[in-house]
Amino acid sequence: MTDRRRNLLVLLLIAGMLLASVVVIASKPTRLGLDLQGGVSLIYQAKPTKQAQVNSESIDRAIDIMRKRVDQLGVAEPELQRSGQV
Repeated sequence: MTDRRRNLLVLLLIAGMLLASVVVIASKPTRLGLDLQGGVSLIYQAKPTKQAQVNSESIDRAIDIMRKRVDQLGVAEPELQRSGQV
């Protein structure tokens, strides 16, 4: 096999691999991470039990506990807020 023929074969192999890569990239859907999707949103609703009633103090205590736990995880820019009436 001559040098020219071997070089042509290597070039065709590389071109084929590039073409296959483009086809695979174009056919698979892009999966967005949490930062591009808009993050995660959780909504908790307080319900009274036999042992404890839902009042402003218990809601504040629950928010403080959640804030401490989220801060320990090192989550970037968490937003914990209260909504509704108690």
